[in-house]
Amino acid sequence: MPRPNTLPLTEEWTDPDAYVDALLSFATSSDIFRHLCGGVHILDFLTREPDLYTSLLPEHWRAFFDQHDVQDLLHLFLREDIQYLLDQSRDLTADGENPDERQEWRGAPFPPADLLEYLQQIRRFSLGRDFQPAQPGKPTIPRHISVGMNAKKYHEVAHFSRYVDSLCATVDEQRGDNITHIVDFGSGQSYLGRTLASPPYNRHIVAIERKHEFINGAKGFDLFAKLKEKKEVRLYNKKAACRDIQEVEKPLVAKEMVPLDEPEIAASVSKEDSGKPDVDQEDVAILNVFRDISLAPGEIGSAPHRNDPNKKLVAANNQELDKPRGTMDYIEHEIKDGFLEPIIKDVIESSPVDAKENPITVEQDCSEASKDTRVMVISLHSCGNLLHHGVQSLVLNPSVKAIAMIGCCYNLVTERLGPATYKIPILRTMHPRLTQDAIAYDPHGFPMSKRLEEYEHDSGRGVKLNITARSMSLQAPYNWGMEDSENFFTRHFYRCLLQRVLVDRGVVAKPTIPKDLYGTEPLDSGEAGNPLIVGSLRKSAFTSFSAYARAAVVKLSRDPNNGEKVKAGMADITEEELDDYVTKYWYAKKHLSIVWSLMAYSSSLVEAIIVVDRWQFLREHDSVQDCWVEPVFDYSESPRNLAVIGIKK
Repeated sequence: MPRPNTLPLTEEWTDPDAYVDALLSFATSSDIFRHLCGGVHILDFLTREPDLYTSLLPEHWRAFFDQHDVQDLLHLFLREDIQYLLDQSRDLTADGENPDERQEWRGAPFPPADLLEYLQQIRRFSLGRDFQPAQPGKPTIPRHISVGMNAKKYHEVAHFSRYVDSLCATVDEQRGDNITHIVDFGSGQSYLGRTLASPPYNRHIVAIERKHEFINGAKGFDLFAKLKEKKEVRLYNKKAACRDIQEVEKPLVAKEMVPLDEPEIAASVSKEDSGKPDVDQEDVAILNVFRDISLAPGEIGSAPHRNDPNKKLVAANNQELDKPRGTMDYIEHEIKDGFLEPIIKDVIESSPVDAKENPITVEQDCSEASKDTRVMVISLHSCGNLLHHGVQSLVLNPSVKAIAMIGCCYNLVTERLGPATYKIPILRTMHPRLTQDAIAYDPHGFPMSKRLEEYEHDSGRGVKLNITARSMSLQAPYNWGMEDSENFFTRHFYRCLLQRVLVDRGVVAKPTIPKDLYGTEPLDSGEAGNPLIVGSLRKSAFTSFSAYARAAVVKLSRDPNNGEKVKAGMADITEEELDDYVTKYWYAKKHLSIVWSLMAYSSSLVEAIIVVDRWQFLREHDSVQDCWVEPVFDYSESPRNLAVIGIKK
């Protein structure tokens, strides 16, 4: 497995430290970036005076946007050759001409130079997402293992499992000792772990998951994937069944069974039924399977005696018996930090010493195996701080030798340094969750690294990202097509318009603009302009604003705190009133679409900052030999495709 670049950067950046310094400088000094990424919220769009569009964007940008279609502007933000346009603008400026007056772009005014410069800065600092598999060919997963996976999950698991297996080989080669176990953080239904435990990888997996129902579901999939055998074997009397005997014998389970030879069976049966055996030859053959197998409590052996002729009665394929096989162990546990040693020790020492069920070889002693355990911690889209714990596990646990972590759900990451500050005018109104997160000072939160914690800038010390910025970083604008982008814009417009209706009808108080963005005083929902959480609605709710408003009100009416107020305030609204709102504010749909597009485009830097912080944390520890970031599957299939890799000395 070839070692990639330290960070997936454009050719401009040859020194990763120079890149990090430039990234942090831009992110903490550009007012437009800071307002687009954390300083505004889309729900404030129609409830602010003056409106958010006017307050946020420079007048000459708005004049340019007015002359172009939204889809053309999306092309400019995401796909146009910005450097070429910048060069054109600079050439005309050098000749003493105004490019905005002379030059045209798509038959309308040319983009303002400072807008082009801003767009170019975002591209310069965004991490590369192009995925180039290290191995040729498209990985596949057998049907009995991939059951339950949708197309996105299949793509992620197929590529990442092959990547992890290759990384294990790299770690084995660098360190001179082999990885013995792979610990899957937040394993969920264990699609990734199950694939790695199955051929051709045959890895020993320890899956840690806090939800009991997920573990039960995963174990069911393990049976289907032939990683586990059913624990209960029912033996019944065929002849008795044919005679319609009223009393059915109690079924036997493995832990109750005693291996018997045929004479013993015959003797026991002759006493009971005058020479008419209750156990026929097939039953005898099944019992023979258990004759030479050492059974763990509650378990049934899965491999037949090597001389047993009745191979068809055993699920395992005899041809595979001599090959190493992977295993799955599950731990129901809520991970609250990166310290794993007690968990790892418990799994190794509690597993039965069995070539089928335990990664420890028969010749090894459990205590010795525990001491010599060499673990790689992996995660496929760990939510929030769970990935922080995975990254920290490399430096906190002697047994952890490497990590491969892919994050997700940045909105669930907590804040460690307190509230960010913004220059006046403050564009973001107060909201309880924004304040609550900002003053949490969670030691497990962002940033992880000393470099970002101690970074000095004009607004203070430390790099800070609020929940709005982190939520926006989950957007994937480069995957937007015309139809789905228009659907996004329509949904956001309807939600903003509903907020305007709720404010006008007194269901939600008109939001106030605080003197200080974050206060320490508790706020009730009215003071904060509580947006009320609508959440997801059926597709039919978006056929018109009237349909959306009706569906949203039904859902909000069930809210235990504000439901009665919503019902009372919206009970008498008519179709005509709802249509009038659409007519009155229709002009704002384009404005909202432009702002949302700029927010989504700019927030690629928010993800870059979060990922760089995790990588930088590893660099700051002497125990780490090597660390890097690279894409591990296609952005078009799964946008959160950046893996943080670390290998211990």
